[in-house]
Amino acid sequence: MRLPSLRRAALVISVVGLTASLTGAGTAAAEGSQGAQGTSVAATPGESGPLHQVATVKFPSPYLNPTSFDISWLDPQTQTYYLADRTNNGVDAINAATDTFEGVIGSGDFSGTGAAATSAQKSTCGPFGVAGPNGDLVLRVGGVTQLWAGDGVTATSPASTVKVFDLSGPSTGTLAATISTGGLCRADELAYDPVDHLVVIANDVDTPPYLSFISVHANPANDKVVGKIPFTNAIDGIEQPAWNPANDMFYVNIPQIPTTNGSWMGEVAIINPKTMNVTRTLPVPGCSPAGLAINVPLQQMLLGCSGDAVAGDTVNGVTYNGNPAVSYIMDARNGRIVAKFPQVGGSDEVWYNPSTAQYYLAASNMTSNGLSSGYHAPVLGVISSHGNRWVENFPTAVSAHSVASNPMNGQVFAPIPGYGIAVFASGTKNGDGHMSSS
Repeated sequence: MRLPSLRRAALVISVVGLTASLTGAGTAAAEGSQGAQGTSVAATPGESGPLHQVATVKFPSPYLNPTSFDISWLDPQTQTYYLADRTNNGVDAINAATDTFEGVIGSGDFSGTGAAATSAQKSTCGPFGVAGPNGDLVLRVGGVTQLWAGDGVTATSPASTVKVFDLSGPSTGTLAATISTGGLCRADELAYDPVDHLVVIANDVDTPPYLSFISVHANPANDKVVGKIPFTNAIDGIEQPAWNPANDMFYVNIPQIPTTNGSWMGEVAIINPKTMNVTRTLPVPGCSPAGLAINVPLQQMLLGCSGDAVAGDTVNGVTYNGNPAVSYIMDARNGRIVAKFPQVGGSDEVWYNPSTAQYYLAASNMTSNGLSSGYHAPVLGVISSHGNRWVENFPTAVSAHSVASNPMNGQVFAPIPGYGIAVFASGTKNGDGHMSSS
């Protein structure tokens, strides 16, 4: 689902806001006030300060600056940023130490923007439900480095698949396996459990949506689907999964489950990878949880609530009213909401960087007033894990829904449709109140 049709002014505001941000424009706002474009609060001593743009990664010919893309991933071991890029029909590899384009892995191996899907497939799945690549990640098993990415469907490849590439270097790889998850629509976001050697991936658009568990081996030819969980009560698909090393559990966002009174209710499902069963669900009221990032030492997780709950919807005759934009930090151990942020919402992907102690939110469906009545005001939100405080909203652009951050240098990567990949860094406030580069 998406927010109601946006006014023409929304795109103009987004582009103007982004241009202004590149020149350092922005105003301060009191902590706890409603977030908007270019607003921030002062950093406390020792804390990373407001973001500023330090680079833009442009794509050389014959590639295009991507206009259609999905999930970002940052591999800290090689300092490589990966982006599931449908425009260039592959996974982009960017050197996250030098902020330079390295290449596109698997170009032509994916469904791309969905042009090769049939009319019936597009009708069943929607335009994004046939596209690929979608979710992506890098893992290591048995001394081998692999790139995994979910793919869509086409007329000649009618079942959803996961593509596995053996990487000979951070930006070069060979397609080693194509694993069917058996869906009519795309295989989407995924997570890896290195203890049980399992990848879990969502078929979020199928009816009902479901998770597949795939065994992971150094030789991808041995990989296969070993289990599935259908989510019959998920009426708005499945979003980001994440693996928690503290308890060896998968956490999976379910954006919406049915209620009888029109109140919007999402949940986080906790899944035991050994039994492949849901052990518990954690309710998330007034939120359609999309992005999920775990702060492992604190056992807290940021839930990026998407624009679906802001817009509201009618499903099976029940009208679900719109809600104010919001983001939550939840205790991963018991489901308690420990912090609530009305300053930023409408997010898709979110990321936690332990070196900056900050969460980053690709809030592409944020609005000017945090309600569906406001105009589209997309931002990159920043929340500090020091006391769980909102730091700032940095203006981005329409459909800028992806983000990742490099723990080695603290830089943040946010693809901007048609513009390239914007790279941000923050300063650190010293005890004397001055800012230094982080």
